This record gives sequence, C-alpha cells and structure tokens, in this order.
Amino acid sequence: MSSGLPGRAGVGTVQDQDASLARTADIRQRILAGLEDVLARRPFGEIAVADIVASAGMSKRAFYEVYPHKAACLMDHADRFHARWVLELEQEVLAAPDRLAGAEVALRAFLKNVHDRPLLARAHLVDLYGLGADAVALRREMKHRYAAMLQRLAGGGDRTGMVDLDEETALRIIGAIDDVLITLTFGDVEDGEFDRLAGATVALVRAVFVGLWVEQAWGPVDLRRLAASGPPDVS
Repeated sequence: MSSGLPGRAGVGTVQDQDASLARTADIRQRILAGLEDVLARRPFGEIAVADIVASAGMSKRAFYEVYPHKAACLMDHADRFHARWVLELEQEVLAAPDRLAGAEVALRAFLKNVHDRPLLARAHLVDLYGLGADAVALRREMKHRYAAMLQRLAGGGDRTGMVDLDEETALRIIGAIDDVLITLTFGDVEDGEFDRLAGATVALVRAVFVGLWVEQAWGPVDLRRLAASGPPDVS
C-alpha cells in the first residue's frame, strides 16, 4: 500500500547514498594513512595488502571495496599527496616578502620532507614507473603540476620580479630537482651530504631564474665580454 507521501523513498535513497559516500571516504582515509604508516618502515615492493589493512585497522574486504589492488592505493596516495604539496609550497612562496627567497625556503622544506621519508618518496617517484601506463601517466602529471606552479610563481610577481617561464624550461627545472629527490630516496644520505645537495639544488634554481630575469630585462648577456671587463667597481 502506498504511504501517500510521494518522494519519501527518494529522500531515503539520497540519505543512504550520502551515508555510503561518507563511509567510503572514511575507509579511504584510513587505508591511505595505513599505507603511509607502513611506508615509513618498508619499501613499497615488500608491502602486501594485509600489511596496509593491519596498520589501518581495516579488513581486506573493506580495502577491496575502495581499491582493486595496492597499486591503485599507491596511485591515489601519490595523487592526493602531491596535489596538497603543490598548494602548500605555492602558499609558502606567496607568503614570503621576496618570491625567490621564499622559493628557496620552500624547496629546502620539500627536500627535507623527502630526506625524512625516503621510502614514501621512493614509492611516489620511482615505484610508480613500474605499475603500468596509468601510473606512469600520473607520475608525468605530477611533474606538470609542479612545473605549472613554477610558471605561476615566476609570472605573477611585481613587474621587477616577473620571469617569462615557458613550460619546457619549467619541466627541465623540475627534472633537475627530481634527480636530486630520487638520490635522496636511495641509501642513507647523511646530514652533511643532504646540506650539500640542497645547497646545490637551490643554487641551480636561483641561477636559472636570475639568468632568465637578466636576459629578459636587458637582452642576451655576453659572458666573455662580461668576464673580460672584470668585477664592478664598488668603491
């Protein structure tokens, strides 16, 4: 018999859907936290779904409700992690009174994060390449996100600090930083070596941006003529 209340069943369905979405989101959050916890101690290749769910306090059944396999779990974690990092790094640079100095601080913070959690970083930066075409596409997308951030920061300052940074150059900068990050994910990099790598990486980024700014402001620089003229007189 009809209740005489049209739409009531539909409301219940919407409520059920909301509850299901909330449950799935909670499961996903706990599983991703579990993966991150296990990656603090073991490389991704040695981790099984059982390890992830044990750390998350979940069942395998719950895991497979959200992810078809552990590779999909890692891909989701990497996607979310680096989307968040791009926003945080960009905000840190924008909050600094000088963008170049802010970029150096943000870059050192990023390198320190990788240094402190090498197995997590290795999973994102290296292991993704071995997980199929979709994972490789995600890895490339991550690089493009950081490159796009560089382009926004380079072109969004005041007129004296703007640099016309094309996508290819931005990607090459990210590629150079990427090489350093991968170095940090393998082996035990001591603090002294980390400081050297971080200093060299910061110096490279600064040199590229300063060089681009000088050339775009005053034209190509003749390095031989500049060297022959000697240091400027500052007396």
